[in-house]
Amino acid sequence: MESAVSDRAAASRRELAGVLLLVLVSAGGLLLLAGRAWLTVRVLRQPPFGPVTVAVHGRQLHPALTGLAVVGLLAGVLVLVTGGWARRALGVLLLATAVWTGWYAVAELPAGHRRSPAAVTELIGVRLAATGRVTEQHPQPAWAWLSLLCSVLLAIGAALLLARAGRWRQGLSRRHQVPAEAGQGNDPWRQLDRGEDPTIRDG
Repeated sequence: MESAVSDRAAASRRELAGVLLLVLVSAGGLLLLAGRAWLTVRVLRQPPFGPVTVAVHGRQLHPALTGLAVVGLLAGVLVLVTGGWARRALGVLLLATAVWTGWYAVAELPAGHRRSPAAVTELIGVRLAATGRVTEQHPQPAWAWLSLLCSVLLAIGAALLLARAGRWRQGLSRRHQVPAEAGQGNDPWRQLDRGEDPTIRDG
């Protein structure tokens, strides 16, 4: 009997660890991909300056992307120390994060996607905007595809968290709670925990 209980507990821990790994890897991937160049533009500057190629990162195209990735990482860590409704709330938050980041990735996928010159000029900064004009845009869709993949994996992790959270053991806060029956013992340390003086005896 004890062996069966131990096996179920071990399986539950492995399942939780797998879901957490999925969440953390996908959120970490989103954070790394936000720093990649999703777009490169060629700016023709006024003489005597020659043309220059400028990289526009994912976090510049979508400023919320980095923050959402960090939210995903923090939510994954918090799953370890929570349980019950709080853990399910984190699952909802992770699912919303996955949908949001996935929307950003999909927005960059259409073939031949181009921004208006004014929009690109705003992205590359005032200094270049004042000295030149954008002549070419070269989207880098690979990073958007990878971000979409990470968003899908994050959504899967969130769905598993919502579906299975009730079957997993409570978080660290519950693990370190003292059982009620143990707290009622006459051990001196238990008495100190209850605010009693073990050196004083009744009668």
